[in-house]
Amino acid sequence: MEELAVKKDFTNIYTQKYPNEYLKEMGRLDYRIPDNTKPLYLSITKQLYEKLSKKINIIDIGSSYGINSALMKYDLKMSDLDDFFLGQEPSIEQSKHFFENISSDDTLDFYQIDISEPALKFSENTGLCKKGICVNLESGNLPINEMPRSDLIIATGCVGYIGYKAFSNLFELIKKQQSESDLEISEQGPVFAFSVLRIFDMEKIEKTFDHYGYSLVKSDLKPIRQRRFSDMEEKHKTISLLHSKGIDTKWLEDDGHFYADFYIASPKRLETSLILMSEKLKRYAEH
Repeated sequence: MEELAVKKDFTNIYTQKYPNEYLKEMGRLDYRIPDNTKPLYLSITKQLYEKLSKKINIIDIGSSYGINSALMKYDLKMSDLDDFFLGQEPSIEQSKHFFENISSDDTLDFYQIDISEPALKFSENTGLCKKGICVNLESGNLPINEMPRSDLIIATGCVGYIGYKAFSNLFELIKKQQSESDLEISEQGPVFAFSVLRIFDMEKIEKTFDHYGYSLVKSDLKPIRQRRFSDMEEKHKTISLLHSKGIDTKWLEDDGHFYADFYIASPKRLETSLILMSEKLKRYAEH
């Protein structure tokens, strides 16, 4: 895939027992998109909580070490995680104690999906998620017994690495869950929210959402800065690719950073609610 060939491969830092190397490298590259997507996700969870009046089950795809959970549930910033983990090499017990001593948002329950077992184990053992599910979403055969019914499915940075097949497999699993429950299949489905780098083509993913009865919209928020380019080669390849797609990079990638668009999706029958939800994102993005 042309777009994936553009980006540097960071696989080695996602498979360590602790998040120290991950945070160190992401800090070097000024990777701060979880700080920027946090208020957007929280805007959606707040609206869902007001509507459903129950704990919100969140599935975080490509969760790595549970960064989204740490930021959303404990109201932290990436810099807070850097201060704790990079100032020392804390054990699992010390890490767990760190989070236990911070007041948490008990309306949110996280379940995490990733292909890195060590990262998921860290997240589970420190209480950042109720369950980590190590599975390749592209391959299908998802473990229905391990996957909870979800209210919100999020992804920060992995869409593009996973494509339409992953979403198709997720939708098939959701259909099975709904058919095995007391709810009518059309009664309720999770909301999706995710950031996608501007280099990735969304056409096949958009068609997949439409096929499964979902409206997927790109928010009209300004593109979100993801991280600095790792070197001049990555910058040149990225800008060349975007220009070949007819995408203007002035004021964005030209400044030396990747930028992402923010998408939100819901079942088509809830499209009016989706529009309102999307409009409210702006307010939270400005905070």
